Parts: sequence; structure tokens; C-alpha cells
Amino acid sequence: MRLLCALGLFLALLHATSCLLIGAFNIQNFGVTKSGIKKSPKYKEEYKEEYKEEYEEAMKTITEIVQRYDIILIQEVRCNNDLSVPNRLLALVNQGSDQFSYIVSEPLPLPLPLPQDTINRRERYLFLYRKEKVSVKDSFQYDDEAGVFDRPPFVVEFSSTETGKEFVLIPIHTQPDSAVQEIDALVDVVDAAKLKWNNNNIMVLGDFNAGSNYVKDQEWNNIRLFTDRGFHWLINGVATTMVNSVQVHDRIVVTTEMNEGVEKAEVFDFRKAYNLKEEAKFVSDHFPVEVELKPEWGGKLKREPKREPKRKLRRERKREPKPPKTAGKGLWGSKDRPYDPKTHPESK
Repeated sequence: MRLLCALGLFLALLHATSCLLIGAFNIQNFGVTKSGIKKSPKYKEEYKEEYKEEYEEAMKTITEIVQRYDIILIQEVRCNNDLSVPNRLLALVNQGSDQFSYIVSEPLPLPLPLPQDTINRRERYLFLYRKEKVSVKDSFQYDDEAGVFDRPPFVVEFSSTETGKEFVLIPIHTQPDSAVQEIDALVDVVDAAKLKWNNNNIMVLGDFNAGSNYVKDQEWNNIRLFTDRGFHWLINGVATTMVNSVQVHDRIVVTTEMNEGVEKAEVFDFRKAYNLKEEAKFVSDHFPVEVELKPEWGGKLKREPKREPKRKLRRERKREPKPPKTAGKGLWGSKDRPYDPKTHPESK
């Protein structure tokens, strides 16, 4: 426990001078059982009591992963009736210092006449963010009138507390069978965010299910988010974003304006970073994907050199000649004999 607290303090100091780091992490089946709150009455076979210690260790790893970021999107948050899971994670990442806060969506899809299997897999989008680095300006739940999205995006506008830069994050976790349609429709969500906030600094991130299992090569030309040159796909040239398979499902896509602030983007392989083996599967079946923004976007302000104040020009005044040093009582320059340069003998 002390080690975890010390780690939290160290990461807080580290982020005080670093760039802005944003991540997206699909934590598989992240509910009350996995988070250690209680055993769900509807738990799957892998959630047997014999794995209690494995999930306790997994939560320590998840906590450490979250603390790497200034903003992190968590997907597959499953708690329909309360906020117990976000509150549990927030308590863990804030041990030792009150660094993080969060903003979370309602369970999605929103309450409608839904099939029972859809109700059972409703999820929340959860953003945890470092309060000293960013603040939440506004948010809205995308109105999916066309019914394209399985879990419509919960859109959040953030502001850097140090540079004042404002940017929009659009989370997505598609349903595999409708991945092509949902990824394509993300352009409409981007347009809605631009219209609402007049802000072109936009990032779409999450589990797109964009691997070859669900998006075939010939289908990419039907996806506006891919064919429109105004969007830039950052997670490229990687082998996989999955722990136990070779699929690049998780992605980060930015507008041209947002791309100007990108330093680098990559996959965070926690299995390799923390030297995990079989225990990695208890953390998640996905690796986080992440993007680092340049300092002028989210890090320390670049201070201009201090300039000397401009000196005010003084008008030249005609100086009168000084009285001679011999001025004194009864002499030139004394009270009873005022000094007059026109009549004083030494002035001639």
C-alpha cells in the first residue's frame, strides 16, 4: 500500500513537467466483481472465487496504468445502477494524493425498449483526468437518431489549465458486427461537436473493432473517417492492440488541427512493461493506446523573455546656471541678496 501511494506521488511530480498524455483503454468486463466491490450474481465462469487474488493484482496493475495518463478513456465500465465502479477506481488512483477526477456517461445504450441481451451488456464511457493539467468545459450525449451506434459517443470538451488550449474527445466502442457503419458515422459526431463548440481540435479514440476480423480491406473505402483527408489515423504500423491475438482494434484519429499538436502515438504494452505473463489476461484483453501532445498544447507554458519597460521620453528643459559656491549670508545667492545671473559679476 505504501509503495502504491509513493508511486502516485512520483507520477504526480513527473506529470508536473511533462507533455499531455491521453490514453484509451478497454478494460475487459470492468464491473463490480473485477473491481473488487462484490461478487456479481451474474458472473461468468472465469470470475470464480479462486481467482480473487488474481483480480486484486489486476486492479493494482490497472491503477498503475491509469496513473500514467493526464486523461484516460475507460471502456466496458459495467455498473448500470450506480457509480460504484468509477468511484472504486478513483479511490485507488487517488491514494496518496487527490490528483484525479472523472466524468462518466449514463449506461449505454440509453433506456429504450431493448432486447435483454443488449441490456445485460450496457456500458459507460468513463474519462479520468488529472485536475492540475486539464478541466472539463462541457459535454453532451450524442443524439443517435439514425440508430447507428450500439453505444453512442459521450462527447467531452477539455481545456488545458496551463496553456488554455481547448480540445474535444469523442469516445467509441463499436459493436463488432456493425463496426464499419459505426466508424463511418463518427464523422457525423465530429460535425456535431464542431457545430456545438466551434472547435476543430477533435480526437476520436477507443475500441473501434477496426481489425481485419471486422473491417475487411475492401470496406475501408466506404468509411468517411478513413477516406476524408481531414482526419489522421495515429495508431499505424503496429502489430496488435490485443493481448492474446493479432488485431489492431483500438485506434486514435484526429482532425488536421488537432494533429498539429501531436508529438507521438503508440500502444502501451503493459505485459512487457510490467513483466506479466499469464496474469496479463486478468487485466484485460486489450492494450491501451495513447497519444502525447506537444508542450505548447498541454505542458508548461513557454514563457516569453521578460522585457524592460519602455522609458518615457523627457522633454529637454533649459537649465539655469548654478549660483557660485561663495553664495551665503549677505553674499550673492543669499536670502537678502538673491542671485541674478544677469547682474552677478561672475556671470559676465
